[in-house]
Amino acid sequence: MRRFGLPVLGTGIGLVLVLGGCTAGCDFGSEKDPETPSTKTATAAPPPKPAFDGWPQPAAVIVLSGQQHGYLEPCGCSETQSGGLARRADLFRQLAEKGWPAVAFDLGGTVRRSSRQQSRIKFETNLAALRDMPYAGLALGPEEIELDPDVLVTSGVADSKFPECPLPFLGANVTFVGGLEELGPAAARVVRVGEVQVGVAAALDPAAKSAIAPEGTNLAEKFTISDPAPAVAAAVEQLESDGAEVTVLLAHMSRDKAKQSLAEQLPRFDVVLCTSGEEPPPPERVGGTLLVSVGHKGKHVGAIGVYPGDEKDRVRFELRFELVDLDSHRFQNAPKMHEHMRNYQDRLKAERIVVAEPAIAHSSGAQFVGAQQCGECHTKAYAKWKTTKHAQAFESLSRGREGQENDWIPRTFDAECISCHVTGWEPQESLRYHTGFVNEEFLDSAAEKAHSRLLQGQQCENCHGPGGRHVELEGLWRTDRARFQERAEMERLVAARGELKLNRNTAARTTCTKCHDLDNSPNFEFDKYWDEVQHPWKD
Repeated sequence: MRRFGLPVLGTGIGLVLVLGGCTAGCDFGSEKDPETPSTKTATAAPPPKPAFDGWPQPAAVIVLSGQQHGYLEPCGCSETQSGGLARRADLFRQLAEKGWPAVAFDLGGTVRRSSRQQSRIKFETNLAALRDMPYAGLALGPEEIELDPDVLVTSGVADSKFPECPLPFLGANVTFVGGLEELGPAAARVVRVGEVQVGVAAALDPAAKSAIAPEGTNLAEKFTISDPAPAVAAAVEQLESDGAEVTVLLAHMSRDKAKQSLAEQLPRFDVVLCTSGEEPPPPERVGGTLLVSVGHKGKHVGAIGVYPGDEKDRVRFELRFELVDLDSHRFQNAPKMHEHMRNYQDRLKAERIVVAEPAIAHSSGAQFVGAQQCGECHTKAYAKWKTTKHAQAFESLSRGREGQENDWIPRTFDAECISCHVTGWEPQESLRYHTGFVNEEFLDSAAEKAHSRLLQGQQCENCHGPGGRHVELEGLWRTDRARFQERAEMERLVAARGELKLNRNTAARTTCTKCHDLDNSPNFEFDKYWDEVQHPWKD
């Protein structure tokens, strides 16, 4: 009979769970935002308590992560950001220094835009990083499957069903088909952590199938997602047969869905990790099972401390849970992750990620010309722009910030970085517009290279729109006024001028936050920074 102890608070949310009888079953660091002043004041909050504050020596620690969504590291634009593989690796270093045996499992959702080549490289980089940490299982979520089973097979899923596989893919109700039947994920596995046999299984919400691959597509013919209940039941039988003492289910589905679809199987697991929104809800007890979530973007991990129970009360193990915020106060950047980030950036350059996706047309249909062209008429506005950090945005990707020069890894070939540091890109989806910036290394003609050099930095056209049509018509206005006697030509001129106008309200609502969003600039205050960049002059 399992029983629960009283809640124990540590960093984040703590909880004690007691198990009765035999249980069934890169430098990836954040950098200071150049636009964000220090938040340290005389009334600043004290630093957080050490992780696992008050924890006695456990028999084992189980670390749970998931829904990373491509965030190998904090963006680097803010010192207040949490997360990153480098800090996660430092967490394991700290556990090892304490002499606490640890194992880790991931819920899946490691990437975000799986249809793009960069996501494949990021996924493979993430796998390499996880293999340098004590991970013993990665559940397949929708994002992994969307990469394509063929990619997963070459990344290591083919070895998942072998006991010696160091990082197997898990998915009790996921099957690869079309000749890949024997190469799919494992249903479950048991690993020894210290003196504890830890069993893990995984299940994926069948509703994800239509989102991953609509019926009739080529990808849809490569995998199936079955009813999780019978698949998980079979996985539990396997775990029990293999001697699991503490059991974990990686349920890539909401808590409500897990409770509905796995009601009969939940009591056979000690811990169930479910999906959630970006900020995870508190742990929830359902009978003898603890349901937990760790949120999005790798900001947090969940840690389960396993302790010997009271044999007189037939309590075999006691479990203690803590949600760990991977903040910069308590966790450093593990050097090994620095190597993975360097390899990642090298691959982005070698595989020409910046030009791997076809360029898209801007809604205006106009071309980008660069701030220098704008400055030929708008002299005061151009001079103001030259004094802002926007003008040096591209260079900041090359050199890093003050104090980072010696070990900075340039991000100048990373589409997800340059989209906010150059001109002519859609920043939220990291898509290049026609005539937008391209690294010179990927261009052939001298004219193309010269044009692209003019688009380095966060320039006028990212806010006002591409100015090609405006420049053309204004040139005609200066040299051939007679043609504008025609009403249609004058209307074109006036319309082109109107298209590039940007008022303060629009900038505050939609324009600036395309780059200064909560991920990249969590301390961004529009009113404060508007004063630094506004340029109301017409000449």
